[in-house]
Amino acid sequence: MQLKVKYLNSSLPPLASKDGDSGYDIRAAIDESWIIPAKGIATIPAGICLELTGYPAADGWSAEIQIRPRSGLTKNGVIAQFGTVDAAYRGEIKVNIMNFNDFDFEIKPLDRIAQIVVCPVFKPEVCAAEILSETERGGKGFGSSGIR
Repeated sequence: MQLKVKYLNSSLPPLASKDGDSGYDIRAAIDESWIIPAKGIATIPAGICLELTGYPAADGWSAEIQIRPRSGLTKNGVIAQFGTVDAAYRGEIKVNIMNFNDFDFEIKPLDRIAQIVVCPVFKPEVCAAEILSETERGGKGFGSSGIR
């Protein structure tokens, strides 16, 4: 499998990942700092377009690229919104960044803002059903497992 990267900003370093890391850091492709206001959100361009090639797309299997938060920002109350990049999308990757702090947060040019992880996807056949099998949990929802 290959991840093809089209760089829209010549100052961006190549995507890289250390051995053992699951993802690739993506950066803010901005020319000057952006301020995300307290409790605010900003959509930051990453300056890249992506294409996955060579994955086995058979029997309902495919692949996706996930946008995930970076722990370095999350520990500071600034979180990249989790998102999915469908395999057919070829536009620029953009990242929604939420500032949960009571103070403004600065994103500087080329700051690492999120990471991408390539994941397999299985899309089963959808079948309508009148009855589903019973389980111990049943329809019990949020918090019903008793685990905190």
